[in-house]
Amino acid sequence: MSKVFRIIRIKKNLSGLLIKRWRYQSQIQKNSDDWKIKFKKLMFNLSGFNKYGLYTHDLFDDEEPVIGEALRRQPKELVDGRNFRCMRASQLDFLKIYLPKEKWITYEQDIEYRYLDPFIEEIMAERMEIYKFGCTNYSDTDWPYFEIK
Repeated sequence: MSKVFRIIRIKKNLSGLLIKRWRYQSQIQKNSDDWKIKFKKLMFNLSGFNKYGLYTHDLFDDEEPVIGEALRRQPKELVDGRNFRCMRASQLDFLKIYLPKEKWITYEQDIEYRYLDPFIEEIMAERMEIYKFGCTNYSDTDWPYFEIK
């Protein structure tokens, strides 16, 4: 067998090994991501707030300046929906009952409906800009977080 055919065979074998190794690594990555997602789902379900119909962002403290400002900037319909879910959860907790299982919030629904994220990112960018320019005359009390549209 000539050297050219040996080199081609070696390259072919190496490429096959590289493909197998890549597939194996992608399976490992998939499995490592898979257990993380399963663990997140488990912790979400064990928290119990989904049984009351609450999303993760409904649990954020509105006394926090950034969250209060994000709620102030939101449309009235989103704030009303958040208040309704919180009041319903309080009432269900008082009565020691849960929502029917078909009305529970799933992990996928919760991930999909993160309604405060764009507002929080915008506020944090504004604060970083103020910090970057060296404006020290602003404090957390300067943000009107108690006023809701």
